[in-house]
Amino acid sequence: MRTRGKERRMRLLRKMLQERISELTGLAKAIAPDAEVTVLEPYEDEDVVIEVRASAEKVDEVDEALMRRSTQIWLEEGFDIVPMVFAKVDKGG
Repeated sequence: MRTRGKERRMRLLRKMLQERISELTGLAKAIAPDAEVTVLEPYEDEDVVIEVRASAEKVDEVDEALMRRSTQIWLEEGFDIVPMVFAKVDKGG
């Protein structure tokens, strides 16, 4: 019985984490619709890393919004989601 309950809890936690990832990626896209968003495996102890490449004009706004919301998520739910926001590099040069 304990194993079944533990599996159910793990499924619920994964679902909750996925919802928060979707929320943060949606937030980035709402601020910078042309942003490229990639969800990466954790580097260390965090739950997930979200890498965002946005236009130079939107980098600060996206970074502030994602940091604010990811901090709220960590305080309220305990998920350590690390947003990393970079300026897109013009490859056409």
